[in-house]
Amino acid sequence: MPWQDQYMQPEVIVGLTSAGVGALAIAASTFTTYRSLEVQRNNNNATIEAQRALADMQEKALRDRSQEEELRSQRASLYAYLIRWTYSLLEALEQMTAEHSKLSKALWHIEPKMEDALDLYSSDTVQIHFNSLRGLLIGLVADSGFNDSPVVTWDEENGRILNVSITRTPPLTDWSARELIRDKTTESGLDLIHRIRGEVQGGKHSGYFVTYRLDR
Repeated sequence: MPWQDQYMQPEVIVGLTSAGVGALAIAASTFTTYRSLEVQRNNNNATIEAQRALADMQEKALRDRSQEEELRSQRASLYAYLIRWTYSLLEALEQMTAEHSKLSKALWHIEPKMEDALDLYSSDTVQIHFNSLRGLLIGLVADSGFNDSPVVTWDEENGRILNVSITRTPPLTDWSARELIRDKTTESGLDLIHRIRGEVQGGKHSGYFVTYRLDR
């Protein structure tokens, strides 16, 4: 009947409108839920990545700390040995005269295992100070086969060794020339001890020290 169609048409429109609104609400709710799950998933992933990065940092810090502790442990006995060797050398240098102008090889040498340990564990700064000191001594050592000594020079920048070069001393055939190198090696020995103390004690080390030791 036409009059029924006329009166039912608004109801159908309202119903269709309600259905459309409901569909939109469901779609909006579904999208919101999806976005919420996506954000939650991203947050979870970010948390997992942050935890993984933190674990990696902690593992690296632990590994670095273990390595530093191992180095400190190795260097403690090594540097103590090197300081004792240097003091013995300084005492022998002080006793050099024109009549006794050569050092014995026993004073120049160090134990082979300690020499290997120095190569493995000492810092670059201590290493080059030690080897330049021993190099200066070569021409002063009895029966070394050399009448001169190598001279090592370098630059230091924030604990790094740069621009290393090697020359040689004039011939050490008379006491005046040998005395100059004797005095230079004495300075180098004291400087080596200063470097070791500075490295072990850190930034608070002033660099000034006075030491008295007697024969045991």
